[in-house]
Amino acid sequence: MAPAVDTLTEDHAAVYDRQLRVWGVEVQRRLMEAKVLVLGLGGLAAEVSKNLVLAGVGRVGLRDDTPAAAAAPGNFLVDPSAAAEGLTVAEACARTLQAMNPLMAVAVEPGPPHAAALLPAQHPHHTRHGHSHPGESEAEALRALLSRYDLVVAVGGGAAGGGLALEQVAALDGAARALGVGVFAGAARGPSSWVFVDLGGECEQGFGYTPKGETEQRWLRYASFRSALTGGLGGVHRRTHPLYLVLRACWQFEEEHGRPPAGAADAPAVRAAFDRLTAATPAAPPLPADLLEAFVIDGAAPSAAAAAGADVAAASAAAAGLEQDAAAAAAAAGSEQEEPQGELAPVCAVVGGVVANNVLRALSAANPPLRNFFFYSYLVRDGLGLEECFM
Repeated sequence: MAPAVDTLTEDHAAVYDRQLRVWGVEVQRRLMEAKVLVLGLGGLAAEVSKNLVLAGVGRVGLRDDTPAAAAAPGNFLVDPSAAAEGLTVAEACARTLQAMNPLMAVAVEPGPPHAAALLPAQHPHHTRHGHSHPGESEAEALRALLSRYDLVVAVGGGAAGGGLALEQVAALDGAARALGVGVFAGAARGPSSWVFVDLGGECEQGFGYTPKGETEQRWLRYASFRSALTGGLGGVHRRTHPLYLVLRACWQFEEEHGRPPAGAADAPAVRAAFDRLTAATPAAPPLPADLLEAFVIDGAAPSAAAAAGADVAAASAAAAGLEQDAAAAAAAAGSEQEEPQGELAPVCAVVGGVVANNVLRALSAANPPLRNFFFYSYLVRDGLGLEECFM
């Protein structure tokens, strides 16, 4: 059962004591009234879901019918016993999350961890996977599901939780935007991660928020995902995070090949698209060695050994409190990379906290959330995350 929002009980006050002191009763009420759908559950999505549940978001819906036995290696919410019980990833995660905070509701929503139903009937995805277009009924069912939530988080799905195909992100964003539902989408791929935010909906003014201590509402305009990846390059400069152009190069690859790049064999084509973009950019940012290749290779499903080895290399140095050593160790683990590492726990922890914090900002409307990209890679600027806005 979702908590009653007309009053804060002693249990609520005890659990959310620190939050109530930081952002007050009214913001906590808004969070307790909010509903967030998580589409796809990999390591990054697990971090985000955990943080939302512990913050007291009233209802968190989970959609991922993948068998628990095939859960993404980085999803720490799936108990090993879940596979033997025949649970899905969503069911296993829901059980763990509900135990973390019994004061709010965790719901399992039936369906796959992707948004392929929203793609056009002629899209290559449907024929490539050996099945016909799911039909308008499945697309309408997904739209109906979105309409029951305030915001959707799609940072899982794909190969071992590594994110949706970019065409699916665009289709999901288009459907959610038409319904006035906010979107947080992205992925963690080896050393790198990206996040896109669209809170614009169909409201002409955009997203409204009122800073604490003020009475006048402020507004932020948001671009659609498709617009943000196909707009002009005039805003790109040398300090722009290079992952933005890498992401655009992957978008062009998808448009040309009808599928996401996934593996070393696709890296040259993505590199060629990247070079075309930089040639059209007034002052392109420098591209660190291995950044593009690692991002493309990590679009495929990893082996457990590769992911575990890279996690240990990065986490052991981080535990010693040496950030630069952690970045160097992780980079060394991924250098001359031949197989995907998947979602690395240190990357998911950093970016998952950023995503969850900005979801809470969006739900509470008390502070400005991200607008509209966040990029992170320990191969860039010693692991300094960067917010970028492309309209």
